[in-house]
Amino acid sequence: MPSRQDQLHSYQYSLQRVVAALVTHDPDPSRSPLRRAGTTALVSLLIASLAVVGATIYGVLTGQSNVNPKDASVVFQEKGSGARYVYLKSDDKLHPVLNYTSGLLLAEGETPKLKSIAADKLATVGLGPTLGIPEAPDSLPDADALLTERWSICTDNKGEEGRPRSTLLIGDKLTDGTTGTGEALLVRDPDGQNFMIYNNRRFFVPADRLTATKRILNWGAQESWQVSTAWLNAVPRGVDLLPPPIPNSGDDSVVGDLKVGRLVTGPDKQVAIILADGAADLTPMQGKLMQVAGAGAPIDLGNDFLTMPASKTRLSDTNDPNGLPAEVPKLRDANPSQVCITLPADPKSGDGIRIDPTVPAGFAVDSNGAAPGTVLADFVHVARGKGVVAEGVASATAPAGSGTVSVVTDTGRIYPLASRELLTKLGYAGVKPRQVPSELISLLPQGASLDPAKAGQSQS
Repeated sequence: MPSRQDQLHSYQYSLQRVVAALVTHDPDPSRSPLRRAGTTALVSLLIASLAVVGATIYGVLTGQSNVNPKDASVVFQEKGSGARYVYLKSDDKLHPVLNYTSGLLLAEGETPKLKSIAADKLATVGLGPTLGIPEAPDSLPDADALLTERWSICTDNKGEEGRPRSTLLIGDKLTDGTTGTGEALLVRDPDGQNFMIYNNRRFFVPADRLTATKRILNWGAQESWQVSTAWLNAVPRGVDLLPPPIPNSGDDSVVGDLKVGRLVTGPDKQVAIILADGAADLTPMQGKLMQVAGAGAPIDLGNDFLTMPASKTRLSDTNDPNGLPAEVPKLRDANPSQVCITLPADPKSGDGIRIDPTVPAGFAVDSNGAAPGTVLADFVHVARGKGVVAEGVASATAPAGSGTVSVVTDTGRIYPLASRELLTKLGYAGVKPRQVPSELISLLPQGASLDPAKAGQSQS
């Protein structure tokens, strides 16, 4: 007798033939009639899933995934035209904006996003007046494209008819040429004023003492080299190339019959000057400048120099970092074709003044609109796509946060921020502003102030 299992298989086989006859009109098909339908359904499901995943990824990458034209934290960019809009909850309208930066300043949230949106979606929201800051930048450097190198200002005589011109280099590291360590330059500005450039500082040479200064300092007949005003203004100022004042010159002193103001020297060629209460030591540079002022050559007192009473007045400025150099510097043999200074100078690396380096060409600066008396660089170079978040400081020792924060774009223009908190809104969260000497900041053409209040003003 057939077993229960045999009976079950027989029943299943009979049922399969009935189903096959109904579906395929064939009671004995080679394959199950539902197998092809199941395979087709599975393949269709996989294709649909892939399409959904692909559409989701595309939306995320392009910013078009469920873009809501009433999202106040977005700067909308219309597909096709590129026009930009922001939605304001205050009037429930979309507002065209003059530029990308204005849109960022108006959008809500700490870090607004730029999203592309179709024109028909934008058309579902009412249109308000155009807003924004005229001449604010339409492009900002990415946070990872910010330059951190120090700035340099260069001068040459390649302008029209040999006119001196300046180039401001932002974030370009100068590596060739020679450093000016140990040598001095004698330069003059377009107004004819003369300066000694030494140890990354400028020392004014009075016009009525120029000839005597060159002779007594053994600088020969070399003419001063003309430099641009922008470059000279950027070089930190030292003291004037003058001797210390000597009161009561010509009066009697306690040193024998020597008069006040007389230069004396001894066995080691140390120079001193006679004051009313004794002799005061001078540096070699001070001694030479006293001769420029008419003190005459020092009298050699021999060993008597060592026993002179010392004055209580200190005139030597050997340890004063802002004073004159102690020794008379050697003047560079020939005038250069180009000179740059990197600021703030780093004494450890021996840089600062650099002679005849390779300087990239920059944008010509348009000085139209600058305040009267403003001195700007003639050219500014910023690498394409780069920029700087800068903080202008009065000195290298100024505390962080004491200066105005600005954004410099690759157009060579600087845009001050109304507050530091705007850095996050502009995409610079966590960025520490690069401290830059105010002497260099002032050489840049000024752009519009980036202020949300100004961005909200109607331009219609």
